[in-house]
Amino acid sequence: MAATINNAKSPIRVALLVCGTPIPAVAEPYGEYPAIFNDLLQDGLKELKERKTITPDTELVLEGFDVREDEYPECLADYDGILISGSASNAYDDLPWINKLVDYVAKFPRDSEAPKIVGICFGHQIIGRAFKANVSKSTRGWELGWTLTDFTEEGKKFWKEDSMRIQELHQDVVHDVPAGFTLLASTAHTTNQSMISDDGRIVTLQGHPEFTGPIMREFIRVRTANGTFNKELSEASLKVVDNTLDRATVAARIVDFIRKA
Repeated sequence: MAATINNAKSPIRVALLVCGTPIPAVAEPYGEYPAIFNDLLQDGLKELKERKTITPDTELVLEGFDVREDEYPECLADYDGILISGSASNAYDDLPWINKLVDYVAKFPRDSEAPKIVGICFGHQIIGRAFKANVSKSTRGWELGWTLTDFTEEGKKFWKEDSMRIQELHQDVVHDVPAGFTLLASTAHTTNQSMISDDGRIVTLQGHPEFTGPIMREFIRVRTANGTFNKELSEASLKVVDNTLDRATVAARIVDFIRKA
């Protein structure tokens, strides 16, 4: 599941911990999560090159590890970053593979030689659980589709923007901010939309920067048909599903975060 590698250079190396599988209507045209996340990070790399904040010949390699099948990177020194994907599973479920992932994150080395960690949606929630936050279903139900996320003052410093336009697809939330972390972003639905560890080694996002409008449209279509989303929520989400996203700028910040010691 590795992206293209050029052994003549030293690329930015990312291990994706795969925690789920996209629905067939998404996987068939866009690929599994390694392909979808690779597209996101390559967009971020391109953005950094256009800003001239990274050399034009810099490459990024992403390799997927299906943690549901007990696949993990053998040597952390081989990677600059660990990215934890979304999932249809619940981060609070008492399942062996989820419990192992939580333990893996909780015990992950935090020195400057270790890879940084980025958690997306389920990954955000796994990190919250690993550090003793309350993770469960929201009393507000689903947060779905295009969403404007507000940054805290610390969030503006980290994400280098005043707000973030991103796709959301979740009903589970991290209800609080665990000790050793700082809140970066919120919405009216979800207080903890993003957080960073105080040592600057872990950052999370509840939203899905990897989801484009067409990808989100398929999720809404399929899950409305199977009764997961009601008609009112579905129609409201579809009205804004193709609104402008901050995909490239968010991706660039993730790549920049990963690559810097």
